[in-house]
Amino acid sequence: MSSQVRQVTSLFKIARWGALGAGLSYGFLRARSLHSDAVERRIQEAYDHKVALIAEAKRQFSEKKAAESGAGTDRFDFEDPAFDADKWLRHVESKYK
Repeated sequence: MSSQVRQVTSLFKIARWGALGAGLSYGFLRARSLHSDAVERRIQEAYDHKVALIAEAKRQFSEKKAAESGAGTDRFDFEDPAFDADKWLRHVESKYK
């Protein structure tokens, strides 16, 4: 067998190096955008977690205050499907006797 070395044209070499450069540039830019998105997502999740903790603390505080003052027994929710009209009427009757 004769070993012939195939000659590669300079246009082909330029195209290969150009494709390599384009791939590296795309990879760098894509990694940078994914990293910044991940950082923003972590910041948003931390903020949402803090907001949830504050809402939970407010709920617990209002429940504690209502239990201490006894105001929770005098409140009736007319929109509640389990609303007991008889209990409400007995409450109103006892209040005005």
